[in-house]
Amino acid sequence: MLFKQSKNSFIRSTEKYGYVTNQLTKFDRVYNSTGAEFLRMISREPRSIKEAIEHLLTIFESVTKEELTQDFLEFITDLSIHKFVIIGETVEELETQDLDFSYAHNNPKTLTNNYYQETKQQVSMSTQDYFLEEVQGTPKISSLQFELSSRCNERCIHCYIPNEKKNHGFDMPTAKVKSILNEFAAMGGLHVTLSGGEAFMHKDLLEIVMYCREKDLSISILSNLISLKDDDIPVLKKANVSLVQTSLYAVEPEIHDAITTVPGSCEKTKTAIEKLVAADIPVQISCPVMKTNKDAYINVLKYARERQIKAQTDYIMMARADFSTDNLEQRLSYEETETLLRGIIEHDIEFRKETLKKIPKSELMILDFEAFKKQPLCGVGYDNCCITANGDVYPCAGWQNYVLGNVYKQSLKDIWENNEKIKELRTITESSFPQCLECEAFDFCARCLVRNFNESNGDMFKINPVFCEEAFLLKRLAEEYHNKGVIDSPFFEKKNC
Repeated sequence: MLFKQSKNSFIRSTEKYGYVTNQLTKFDRVYNSTGAEFLRMISREPRSIKEAIEHLLTIFESVTKEELTQDFLEFITDLSIHKFVIIGETVEELETQDLDFSYAHNNPKTLTNNYYQETKQQVSMSTQDYFLEEVQGTPKISSLQFELSSRCNERCIHCYIPNEKKNHGFDMPTAKVKSILNEFAAMGGLHVTLSGGEAFMHKDLLEIVMYCREKDLSISILSNLISLKDDDIPVLKKANVSLVQTSLYAVEPEIHDAITTVPGSCEKTKTAIEKLVAADIPVQISCPVMKTNKDAYINVLKYARERQIKAQTDYIMMARADFSTDNLEQRLSYEETETLLRGIIEHDIEFRKETLKKIPKSELMILDFEAFKKQPLCGVGYDNCCITANGDVYPCAGWQNYVLGNVYKQSLKDIWENNEKIKELRTITESSFPQCLECEAFDFCARCLVRNFNESNGDMFKINPVFCEEAFLLKRLAEEYHNKGVIDSPFFEKKNC
């Protein structure tokens, strides 16, 4: 019998744990040190069970060959059920079974965002919780957003990046990009998001994409897509990119183009989306909602659903990274936000699943309050960061006034492990916001350090009352629709039982 890693799975192992994730099914698992050794036997090249057992016997000397064979077979068989591993008698059979992404199937990647699965193996059911606890002692970088170019061919009226940066933009040299990707991969990095500015304005974007594939990284691209060329599409398909995310503010050109301030951009973006879908390349639509497009979101949802594309929105705008707030003139009023939320709750299936049906954080708080207070507020500084074209390293893409270091002056590893600012971020936990722990709208709040930072002239702990008002609004509406029977939310089960 032969086995191999599926083309959509990615494996990383350390001395303490092993991790596997599948970009197609969106399942992932984390194992103990024994599981990590088993995972090391799995690669993209076919391997026989016999060969793997012979190697494992040199590691687990106290275990009989029969016991080891049974344990390993159970291990890879269970992994094969969820498409992490492919099993077959011949190389040809392995290739036939290794699935590609396709819109022709009811593909879970385009419809859900579920990281849980049934398994008989002893694994953590929530890998996110596991790693948040694990990395508090030894933070390990997993994801990197790489802003390859500071240039952009749109001037969106709500964008958090100041236009000054785009007007005098430049690209990071390809050789430097590759050297950083080498370092990131050597650090155990897994996910790379290529962005800008506008990612496709970097002349060597496709070369960089293929280099990420050589380094066995999961690849996402953030782009407005107006510069996508037909010749780019086969390369993206060959690279097996995990996701291409684009912004579509409305399906009506007059609304979308008013936001991008680029005439014709709506039709170019929609044309590009449809070409990617035709090529079976996974696409996701982001539709930030503001005053200009507050009545257009439902049509974007419909457009996405007709093409089996996932769409998501963000109605809580962020101030610019230079602390200017003129873009917040586009922020919805309280009344406009309520109207929008009612439409989203009634029409956005994804919003219901991911926001209104997730496990309430307050439930975890009740189980072990002291442990909950020690949890990080978010993953910045724990498992991800952002690098821009000039080499600056930020905690995340929006946090461009909080420089952690520069990759032209020091290594990414040195910044990640030794920078004092990133160490400070790692001390921020749920307990850093004691007023929030007692708030009735806690489960409905999208607390965000960078939103605080940009809007409060650099104070990441100062929460704008607007964010609190929106949390209480979402709580009120969710309870209303729960009581009407429109949604079934775990946030209110105890109250209504």
